[in-house]
Amino acid sequence: MKKNVGKTEKTVRLLGGLAFVGASMATIAFGESLGAGRQGLIAAAMLLVAAVLLASAGAQTCPANRVLGRDTYDGDRSEDD
Repeated sequence: MKKNVGKTEKTVRLLGGLAFVGASMATIAFGESLGAGRQGLIAAAMLLVAAVLLASAGAQTCPANRVLGRDTYDGDRSEDD
């Protein structure tokens, strides 16, 4: 798949993914007031968002960028698969 995530966007995705992982952990640790079911659901949703952000940063490919016609990748195109 063609790379379309550049260095700056990759960094933002990595930081955002890590922030969502931290928020998920905080929800588990301190979210008792949400109720057990809702607490787990919110934490799982945050982990899903984190996984998407971290995976797209690692692969430097984002399907949403492709649909929107965005391409911030500035590396050597010969590395693309």
